[in-house]
Amino acid sequence: MKVTYIDHSGFMIELAHTILVFDYYRGEMPAFDQSKKVYVFASHTHQDHFNREILDWQGDIQWILSKDIRIKPTDKIHQVKANSSYIIDELKCETLHSTDQGVAFMIDVEGVSIYHAGDLNWWHWEGENSDGENKAAKNAFLKEMDKLKDRTFDLAFVPLDPRQEKQFSWGMLAFLKSADAKLVFPMHMWEDYAVIERFLALDEAEAYKDKIVKIEHMNQLFTIKEGENHELYI
Repeated sequence: MKVTYIDHSGFMIELAHTILVFDYYRGEMPAFDQSKKVYVFASHTHQDHFNREILDWQGDIQWILSKDIRIKPTDKIHQVKANSSYIIDELKCETLHSTDQGVAFMIDVEGVSIYHAGDLNWWHWEGENSDGENKAAKNAFLKEMDKLKDRTFDLAFVPLDPRQEKQFSWGMLAFLKSADAKLVFPMHMWEDYAVIERFLALDEAEAYKDKIVKIEHMNQLFTIKEGENHELYI
């Protein structure tokens, strides 16, 4: 299994027979085996998560797009709504409701379980939102995290946004306390990769530090192996 960090919240996952691309909006696409089935996901319409050029990509592709992306469905373009479940070929796709726009994805394919949050995060904005708005955002996020209790993911892709200043870690920590994930890739970092080390330095992150993948640059490739006890490591 290979994971390439493309940029921002964009990742490509290569499995034995399947390619999955999440939230591409810019950057260099990695080369891959063109004989493999490709699934392209877009969690919502924001310009840092969706670029219409993905619809021009050629190959054996299925597009799985949040319903807020205005486009006519076809036999290859699937629109998905929050809190729903879909079967597309041999892939199972479940969704959560984003606390910003669109959906978060939970994917099962080839025996691999994947979580991609999109913009589902604890969006606390000190000094910008009122106390009431921040409380509502917290409650909405934790409601979605409750749905992840007792869920296990092989790979998880979770926002760690440095713009949130002191509150930057809240969403990541809440996810880690809710779900069991073998490897967690921070995203939505706006190229401020030092935020990962800031997170790992927190006392609250100590129990999870072996799960967190250290991303250092765009188009970084991670080759993932499975240990004797089914743990994953890079």
